[in-house]
Amino acid sequence: MARLFFGLKADDQRSITLEKVGADGRLLARHSRELVYPESNRNSRIEFDFGSPKPDYPASGRPVIVVVQADHKTYRYRTLMPGDPGHQEMMGLVSTGQSVGRTMKGVRRRIVTLDDVEAAWSGARLRGSAG
Repeated sequence: MARLFFGLKADDQRSITLEKVGADGRLLARHSRELVYPESNRNSRIEFDFGSPKPDYPASGRPVIVVVQADHKTYRYRTLMPGDPGHQEMMGLVSTGQSVGRTMKGVRRRIVTLDDVEAAWSGARLRGSAG
């Protein structure tokens, strides 16, 4: 997923910009991140900021993180917990079509367009200038 969506490889020294967007579409935080690639498990990942304090993991259901490319190496994202507006719609979008990358513990990943996201969930509020 890191290479396919974010364009980063394990030996890259490049970073990307992550923009956390609130439910109202406002920019909440902006962070620069590099690909994390621990030698212990060789599982590359991008680490997102989920706020402080971090929300509790739900007793049932799974959170969804919706990430869209806003510009070259700039990505906007929202975290949706079960019960949040859009969570059910995004779970439906993720459950259809081909999963990308490894599916671990039943977690699917999809690469779709922002138009696909908005067609499934009109309240996504990820389009336009977040700054």
